[in-house]
Amino acid sequence: MKSMKIAGLGAVGFSATNLFYPTLAQAVNRQDQWRWCNKCQVLHFAGGDSLGACAAGGSHNSEGSGNYSLILNTPNLRGQYGWRWCRKCQELFFAGDGSRGVCPAGGQHDPTGSSDYLLKSKEDSPDYFGQAEWRWCRKCQAIAFAGGDSLGACAAGGSHDNSGSSNYILQER
Repeated sequence: MKSMKIAGLGAVGFSATNLFYPTLAQAVNRQDQWRWCNKCQVLHFAGGDSLGACAAGGSHNSEGSGNYSLILNTPNLRGQYGWRWCRKCQELFFAGDGSRGVCPAGGQHDPTGSSDYLLKSKEDSPDYFGQAEWRWCRKCQAIAFAGGDSLGACAAGGSHDNSGSSNYILQER
C-alpha cells in the first residue's frame, strides 16, 4: 500500500491512498475522512477546516461515525461517477445530471475544486463489500444514510426523499 498527500479541494488539503486491487489490475485513488452526520444523516468531508453547515442546524456532527473512504478520479471503473464535494457545506452530492441541489449553507451546492467521486451500488457491483443503505436524496442531491430510524433533515425541507435511489455501498477505512 502506498500513501500519498494530494493538495486540492480549494483550501482543503486531503489524504488519499493509492490501493492496488489485483482483481481490477488498476491503481484506485481513494480519499478518507468522509463521515456520517448523526443529525442530518448525510456524508460529509471532515478532513478540512470546517465540518460544514448541517440542515438540522449548526455544523455536521460526526460523533459515532466510521471513517469512510471514497474512490475519486479513477476512470474506467464500474459504478456511478458525477458525485462532487460541496465546498460550502462539505457534503457529497450528485451533480452528474447538471443539478446542484439545495445546500444547507444557502443556495445551491458549490463543487468548485471538487474531484469526481465514484459510488458503487448493490445493483452495479453486487460483490462490492461495505456498508449499504446509503441513498441519494432527490430533493437536495446529497447522499444520506437510510438504514437507521430517521431519514434525516433535508436542506430542501422536511426529510430526505430517497425514492428512485440506488442502494449505495460505502467502505470504511
